[in-house]
Amino acid sequence: MKYYLIVIATLLMLPLQWLNAEAPIVVNLATEAKRIPLYLPHLITEGSGFDADYGNRLEQVFQFDFENNGMTVLLPVTKERDKLVDPQSFDWTPVAATWKGLGAYYVLKVQVKDKKLSARLFAANTETVRSVNDIPLTGDINTDRRKVHQVSDTIYKALFGTDGIASTRILYTVKNSQQDSKWASELWESDYDGANRRKLSFEGGGYVVTPVYLPPKPGFGSGTVFYVSYQTGQPKIYYQSLTDGSQPRRLTTLRGNQLMPAISRQRDKIAFICDVTGNPDLFIQPFNPDVGAVGKPYQIFSSKLATQGSPTFSPDGKQIAFVSNKDGAPRIYVMPVPAPGTSLKDIKATIVTKHNQESSAPAWSPDGTKLAYCSSVKGVRQVWLYDFATKEERQLTQGPGNKENPTWAPDSLHLVFNSTDPGASDLFLINLNQSNAVKITSGPGEKRFPSWEPRN
Repeated sequence: MKYYLIVIATLLMLPLQWLNAEAPIVVNLATEAKRIPLYLPHLITEGSGFDADYGNRLEQVFQFDFENNGMTVLLPVTKERDKLVDPQSFDWTPVAATWKGLGAYYVLKVQVKDKKLSARLFAANTETVRSVNDIPLTGDINTDRRKVHQVSDTIYKALFGTDGIASTRILYTVKNSQQDSKWASELWESDYDGANRRKLSFEGGGYVVTPVYLPPKPGFGSGTVFYVSYQTGQPKIYYQSLTDGSQPRRLTTLRGNQLMPAISRQRDKIAFICDVTGNPDLFIQPFNPDVGAVGKPYQIFSSKLATQGSPTFSPDGKQIAFVSNKDGAPRIYVMPVPAPGTSLKDIKATIVTKHNQESSAPAWSPDGTKLAYCSSVKGVRQVWLYDFATKEERQLTQGPGNKENPTWAPDSLHLVFNSTDPGASDLFLINLNQSNAVKITSGPGEKRFPSWEPRN
């Protein structure tokens, strides 16, 4: 795969030229979780070279990115605010005190002219202006919306000094009934907002669950996916490149059912569940992305008459969290990853979820500080968080509708999860600074098992 940054520059053709971009613009508010007000007036599209509908759709992409990035909140478009930015002109001289009086910390003005996109960002707190200029557009909204995501991420990094997530993608499965009354579940991928979805079609009417990206090398993009397929009757773990057209490969020839693969960020270990011993237990397969499985898998946890599930690695690859009902109801445990050959009797796991007795689907945040997971609250599955620093658990989602399978964005701020109601399962986006989840998928089929594209 080509070097990731070269791919971005070449494929998206983004000449991201910032003025006065020495340091990020950071606004320290009294409440850490409070989002910063940003005003985004209507796009200036006179002389754009495209029709009005195209301009409206580009504007909607910008609106979604800046309303859901976890750090900014859009102020309503009003005549009073619009007059201050001159809706007919891209250039303007902002007055910081005026914008502060209107409650705007940032103003982002976007113009499409001669089939090129430019953006100017004004920061009222520092009285600085930065710009992105002359990004070529194709007129195809599916192609150009990804360019908007790149612009949004560039602006986000200029503001907050960290990478945005608008340019990332999400894996998931779509389950549909077939004419023979059987069910099929296929693998799909989309942009982080649910758009530009494409069917990866590995099975052609088979049944696929729990996909996950292989973490990329530093500076590269994700190019390989792992998933569980029932094509042989029993669930087995496969992996396949998204770029070279190669055929799927079995991870291991181990007997029994193999489920729920999880991959270390170091790309050297695959954890999974297997019942080859007669009980669903936790195994690890040493792995090398260049050659595949290395040696034989080895068992790392077992408990008599108990079921283990849903492993997830810590970012440093030294610990693993998983679900077990060894003490009664399913709960989440954490333990160090044992070396090969370690006796099972010497392996101890520590329970971390004590508030609720029915917990599942843990996901370790990329920054290592939290676990996201699901627990039943008054009969409804909700997303919860466990904080390793405070050792506290808190409920993240509310309201009706079961929620399951949370997965973290690379920024450790956003999560995507799926609803689990039969016939109406969709994906929802949420972040730690924004309590309302946003539905990002629609259409037929049950969308499940989301997996967010990682970064290294």
